[in-house]
Amino acid sequence: MNHNYLHNTILRLCQQPRSFEYISKNLNGFDPIEAMSILTDMEQKGEMVCINNLWSIKELSYNSNTLSLYPIEPKLYLQKYMGYFDFLKTPHPLDFEWRNSSFSLNHLLHKITTLVNPTDKLLFLGMPTLFATAILKDIPNTISLIERNSPIVQGLKRINTDFERFKIIESDIFTINQSLISRHYCVMMDPPWYTPHFSQFMWLAAKSVSIGGLVAISLPPINTRPNIMEERLKWFSYCKDLGLCIETIEPQQLQYAMPFFEFNAFRAAGIKNILPFWRKGDLAIFRKITDVAIERPDYAPVQSSWTEREYNSSRIRIKVDEQNEMLKDKNSEFVINSLIKGDILPTVSSRDNRREKANIWTSGNRIFQTNNPDLVLTTLDRMIKGNTLTAEQLQIQEFFDAICKFEQAELKEYLDWIYYEMERQVD
Repeated sequence: MNHNYLHNTILRLCQQPRSFEYISKNLNGFDPIEAMSILTDMEQKGEMVCINNLWSIKELSYNSNTLSLYPIEPKLYLQKYMGYFDFLKTPHPLDFEWRNSSFSLNHLLHKITTLVNPTDKLLFLGMPTLFATAILKDIPNTISLIERNSPIVQGLKRINTDFERFKIIESDIFTINQSLISRHYCVMMDPPWYTPHFSQFMWLAAKSVSIGGLVAISLPPINTRPNIMEERLKWFSYCKDLGLCIETIEPQQLQYAMPFFEFNAFRAAGIKNILPFWRKGDLAIFRKITDVAIERPDYAPVQSSWTEREYNSSRIRIKVDEQNEMLKDKNSEFVINSLIKGDILPTVSSRDNRREKANIWTSGNRIFQTNNPDLVLTTLDRMIKGNTLTAEQLQIQEFFDAICKFEQAELKEYLDWIYYEMERQVD
């Protein structure tokens, strides 16, 4: 075996920390004993280091005759694992947004295209990254997407070159007039894992799919939260009422990338040794058996009191409501109070009652309470525009400068962590 070839292959593999299992697996049948001998020799020459049973290159500068290495910029490399990483903003914890991995997007698209004919019409309720995957893979079907997020819609329009085949309906799934949607053979959706969302999405899907057609949906697995099994049984009963019959459930088939805010929450809770894609969803597929006249579930839209501003790459939300006005009346001197030790909420559960006290919330899962959110919001606007600030506003700027500095460093750690964790996996 050519020594230079093996040398360069190992350098390429070990741009990221690797286990010996991974290295051996990717040397295409090369004797593991000889492979270990080469690694040991490279370590003695100062080319490799082995820390905690993980091998990596010690220096990044080698002569130009070696094979090109993987890019060392994590954001570029993450696109291999996290669908359209640069396509969307950093998730905010108030949105409960977990995104499909590239593995899931490819799996879903393959699953769908094996179940339908090229002439069948498809409908995606949400799922803009799956829509983008379909565009870039140029599948032959006509696909419609219902999506209410304008920045996402604008991003999709930039990559879409066939608006006749890949149609975007900018509307809210909860309020769209169903009569405006034509019938489709297959509807695919991934709603938040809560009953009100499931009911609304499934009702619209049942109305939009042809008899004999398919509805595919992601479901929370059986240990997601207490009573989830009872919830799922009620969901399945509701689907029966809609004229849908369940055909298959594939457990743990959909990967979700841990968002930055959850990464911070876990570390605040003392959990560090966990894989980026530990959360997985079950893929359920229903068949439309009959048309059923059933009223749309009641939906009382909740007017959000949260207003968002972006500052130094952090997404900051400020809550302005009557409760905050009461706080302002009781406290004449402006304050921003910590609500928990370390300021990072050590959970992403919607059931945590500490969430109710916060009226400042960052994309790094930091929560605070202020008695004057209007002043905070006004100050953020002036900071973003570069306007002159009062002494009090300068203190607010110092506060957010410190927060954003922390979160920029933490975001880099998060990117590096996913980069290394995924690259050192054997499979």
